[in-house]
Amino acid sequence: MLIGYTNRLSACAGENIEVKVSSDLSSDYVADLVRIFSADPNPEGPGIDIRPVSADFQGTYPSVAKPSRPGSYGIIPLGSADITADATFSIRFQPRLLRESPQVLFSFIAPTGGAVSISIQSDGLKLEAFSEKSAVPFSFEIGRWYELRLTIAARGLDLVGYSVETGSRCFELRTRAPKEKAGFTKLVLAATPQPGDPSAFTSFFNGRLEAPMLLRGAQLIERLLDSPVPQDDILAFWDFGIDISSSHIRDKSPLRLDGTLHNLPARAVRGSRWSGEEMCWKHALDEYAAVHFHEDDLYDCGWETDFCFDIPHDLPSGVYGIRLRCEDAEDIIPFFVRPAGDAAKAKVAVLFSTFTYLAYANHPRGNFDAAYVERRNAWRAYPHHPEEHPEFGRSLYDLHPDGGGIQFCSVLRPQLSMRPGYFAYPDARGSGLRIFPADMHLVAWCAAKNIVFDVVTDHDLEAEGCKALEEYALMLTVTHPEYHTARTLDAIGDFVAGGGSLGYLGGNGFYWRIATSEAFPSAIEIRRGETGARAWEAEPGEYFHAFDGQYGGLWLKNDRPPQRLVGVGMSAHGPFTGSYYRRTEASYDPSFAWLFDGIDDEILGDFGFSGGGAAGFEVDIVDLSLGTPPEAVVLAKSEKFIGDYYIVPEKVHWGAEVNMPAWQASQIRADLCFVPKVHGNFVFSAGSILFCGSLPMNDFNNNISKLLENIVRRCI
Repeated sequence: MLIGYTNRLSACAGENIEVKVSSDLSSDYVADLVRIFSADPNPEGPGIDIRPVSADFQGTYPSVAKPSRPGSYGIIPLGSADITADATFSIRFQPRLLRESPQVLFSFIAPTGGAVSISIQSDGLKLEAFSEKSAVPFSFEIGRWYELRLTIAARGLDLVGYSVETGSRCFELRTRAPKEKAGFTKLVLAATPQPGDPSAFTSFFNGRLEAPMLLRGAQLIERLLDSPVPQDDILAFWDFGIDISSSHIRDKSPLRLDGTLHNLPARAVRGSRWSGEEMCWKHALDEYAAVHFHEDDLYDCGWETDFCFDIPHDLPSGVYGIRLRCEDAEDIIPFFVRPAGDAAKAKVAVLFSTFTYLAYANHPRGNFDAAYVERRNAWRAYPHHPEEHPEFGRSLYDLHPDGGGIQFCSVLRPQLSMRPGYFAYPDARGSGLRIFPADMHLVAWCAAKNIVFDVVTDHDLEAEGCKALEEYALMLTVTHPEYHTARTLDAIGDFVAGGGSLGYLGGNGFYWRIATSEAFPSAIEIRRGETGARAWEAEPGEYFHAFDGQYGGLWLKNDRPPQRLVGVGMSAHGPFTGSYYRRTEASYDPSFAWLFDGIDDEILGDFGFSGGGAAGFEVDIVDLSLGTPPEAVVLAKSEKFIGDYYIVPEKVHWGAEVNMPAWQASQIRADLCFVPKVHGNFVFSAGSILFCGSLPMNDFNNNISKLLENIVRRCI
């Protein structure tokens, strides 16, 4: 397989991007730069339009296979802690997944590479002391907290376990002292080093750990360690409630044996002491002093950099790709180039939804079947599907093996779903594109209409705020700007308030609140709350982000409904099928003559490469009760959706009206909306994810294309 990723998704001309490549092929690979104008593999569509661009890195590089190593764990160097004498280690754990294969709770690693480790599996617990193994049968319960105590003494090893809920002893094991005598250099949590490769880890624990403590002497304490332990007895006490927003493991003892968490396990999660009296971890650190580890957590593949691309100062802003080729294999890694800081800007900016790209990255969708493969082969589409490569991590729509929702996604891994030629659905009425490839329909349209634009991304708004949008007259979104932070919403709102016009060309936008972090600059975090159209729901008491401590979930439930920003908000969802809009009487008002110039049709968008029509899949409507400005005008409404559509759950409650079928049916539509603003600027909202899929039809000559062209020409 030939595959790669970059260290960032967006950069300005004059900056650089690092490129990391893995190739298990026998030949050297060739790398060059391309500019991407279209990413649709459908032979009936606009096609894949990739144009070579000269670049200084272009050339041949050696193929080196690089592993992806998912799985979270912690490493604590023991330094000055003397464990050659008698000592006792205590830790609490909560299994979330049980298998026949072992999952290691912790390992004490000796300088020789040998270890003393404890693992659990479906039939009990195993103690491994160097090459000697002992086991005790026990039926662990998923979701129960246990406290384990391991005494390391000259006479041997004693292991005792308690139920935290009842305080009763659950299991015990006594073994003779191991033949190998050695101190320990480090403590590994939730995994153990791979034999023969101490830099890699295996046998990951799926569950939560809390309150690891190292005591002097053989502490045969016949109770849970709920009461304070005398300070003189403590060698080390690692409190996971400290620095929750970081990867640090903090030791509260005088030795300060701090450690590090790897691959971004979940923090700000309930521990064994959670009382339910506090829902925000910032107000009860001791109740959230646990870490949830998973065997598929992945923050950084950790690949070495093959080469860097120093972006020329005069490279035009646009969507580019690092193209890799070797034998019959090809991979194109997209990235976005903004103008240099002192360069002239275009009148139009296109905001690419890089947060949403991350949220959906490597989502397999459950449709990788014979029909998908048949179409992939027939179209010669992108040859890799996330279902085939779980080693690159999953999306925020997927579940960990223990059934919990995935809360973090990172740039630092290959994103198979963000590739030219990748399609999400075997769409009988179109191309079946989603997210990045679908957004390239807009780029292809701009090229066809000779509309010059600059690129901006979510990451840029997060870093620079509204400054990233200075000097632009119009900002266009792409098809699905779903995930946002407070800072990105502020930037867009300030842009409009300052006189900029906004074209929201998608649906289900500005929906979920996410968090970013200086400690993990390549990742985003989500806590899906108690409502919304969601693939999973955060556990009780875990609705506040670890990254920033803010309440997660819907922006609607954070009192920032999308209707207030763009006039419409998500109301319904259904299958990947498109219908059309019918113009309203209000659209014929002379004040909108410029908008519909050249359009005589009453029906808009009854065609398209996304589901066969411009309106559908996930759709938005106006709602005065949720903040749609009273001056907003609905110019067109969708009709006759294909398949079963459902109102979003946040709109349904026990009120009499919302339970009426007629009312619910009235909410299942897409509104094409126009909101005039005080500076003569405006907000135009399409109300549908599928809108841009109609742009390329009939060689970009159609009423949806003309409508958007009128909007853009008005501003430039």
